[in-house]
Amino acid sequence: MRVLLLANVPTPYNLPLIEMVRGQSGWDFEVCFISGSNEAVGWADEDKPLPENDGISIIDRRLPRLNRLLGSHAAAATALIATLKNSRPDYLILYGYTQLPQMLAIFWAVLTGTPFAIMGDANIYADCATGLRRIIKRLWLRKVTRRAAALIAVGTTNRLFWESYGALPEQIFDLRYPVDNDYFAREAVAQKAAADEWRDRMGLAGSVIFLFVGRLIERKRIDLLIRAVKSLPGKPLGLVIVGSGEEREKLEQLAAGDQRIVFAGITSYRELPRYYALADVLVLPARHEPWGLVINEAMASGLAVIAHRHCGAAVDLVGNDNGVALDGFSVDELAAAMRLLAGNEALRNSMQRNSREKIRLWSFETAAPVIIHAVEYSCQNVIAK
Repeated sequence: MRVLLLANVPTPYNLPLIEMVRGQSGWDFEVCFISGSNEAVGWADEDKPLPENDGISIIDRRLPRLNRLLGSHAAAATALIATLKNSRPDYLILYGYTQLPQMLAIFWAVLTGTPFAIMGDANIYADCATGLRRIIKRLWLRKVTRRAAALIAVGTTNRLFWESYGALPEQIFDLRYPVDNDYFAREAVAQKAAADEWRDRMGLAGSVIFLFVGRLIERKRIDLLIRAVKSLPGKPLGLVIVGSGEEREKLEQLAAGDQRIVFAGITSYRELPRYYALADVLVLPARHEPWGLVINEAMASGLAVIAHRHCGAAVDLVGNDNGVALDGFSVDELAAAMRLLAGNEALRNSMQRNSREKIRLWSFETAAPVIIHAVEYSCQNVIAK
């Protein structure tokens, strides 16, 4: 069976899973990325570029002039037309449904009668479009849902999202959204000594370290985290903020004068485990967070977690046994959670152990068979109909 997968960008999150599916499926499997840039994900591009071969390509690079004139999505959409005509896949797997290349692939699949699966991290609690945009989105997604052979749900909130647009139970295949657990668990141990040196240099030796990792943008509500720390004077704790974004200057001004708050700047995937190794608790107070793979990474690294209860990962992964799920977006509630974990070492250690245990089932090894089953089962159903 000829299968074509279309995704936005190659990342350390999707490449290992894609390669595992390729190795286990036995399909004639072609992978197309819209763009090669990782800029939007909030950590630095890796030094080594994606190795392109007969099965993997970055399609906006095929039309460099159009890419420069109109952008990567227009170039990728144009190149995708030729790819679909030449390869004539029997099945499409699409990461997402809103970008121009993905929408074109859906239209092509409908016109040619090619079955397709949608995979993404849309979260029912972050589905907050209003007015005309809401009407258009609802019309579009109801059509997509009716036409899709399979909807690969990456967690409870994603399943609820698709159900809200009319998905039938037989269309939905539940996948536990993974990161490379072994990598983060291994590197958190390997980099512990270097991380302890970082603690000393930051002036945070002996403190309980709370960690934020991600883009410094408004919806992440990092301002709440800074205000919570500043409301806990004299406590032996520190806050390390990893990432870059449009809110950095504003957040640095808010944190001014508190030596316990450190802005570490943007990092690479290779350096990320060192921050997990120096931290005790990950905090993600975001207002809208479709999933939040930093929670997976932190749990694999042995951290307790504080996150809002509507964050996609928090719904499935964060409970009283390994952290705190916040009900709202108040400084007082967040500060109380931080005070609890900072002041109770036994509770914190128990939560850290439970995080490691819970995340084991959310792995590439459990996710790859779900994708293969979703494609093959739904394809058979389409043929039967």
